[in-house]
Amino acid sequence: MPLRLIERISTWSGYLSAVLVLASMLIISYAAVLRYLVGASTIWQTELVTYLLMFAAFCGGAYGLQHGDQVKIDLVVTRLGPRTQRVVRLVAAILGCCFVAALAVMAFDMWWETTREGMTSGTAWDVPLTYPHLILPVGMTLLTLQYLVVIAAIIQEIRHGGAETATPESRHEREGIPT
Repeated sequence: MPLRLIERISTWSGYLSAVLVLASMLIISYAAVLRYLVGASTIWQTELVTYLLMFAAFCGGAYGLQHGDQVKIDLVVTRLGPRTQRVVRLVAAILGCCFVAALAVMAFDMWWETTREGMTSGTAWDVPLTYPHLILPVGMTLLTLQYLVVIAAIIQEIRHGGAETATPESRHEREGIPT
């Protein structure tokens, strides 16, 4: 899969995540107004908002990784030379990729079991869990693919001995990719 396609998918998953966060906010506001004005409650809103926010968190993670918004602890790394920093970032990216790939495999197994057994949420809405359980393997797969893009970019920088550290923003500026 070409790296630019992965980056486009990550970008769109980030945009979709933002829309789903907005939709969650509107649904919660609707439920609050309905409860306050009419005294009625909805049986579906809490569960739906939970699933929408799950998607935003897990599938939007690839967008965060693409733009360097992941959690970083660089107290020691910033004191290293540029080449050593790149090597440390490469090792961290490889470990991160392996971790999320393993999570993707385990999440796929969980999803498959849920689908095969026809499990439902057991709530009043009784959603088939095959849909919300698909969010985790999809999100972890997107993260794995985005990690491969990050790894490729760091390897490219190590090979070419670039003066700047590899941030997605600096790479996007060099390649003319809008951020």
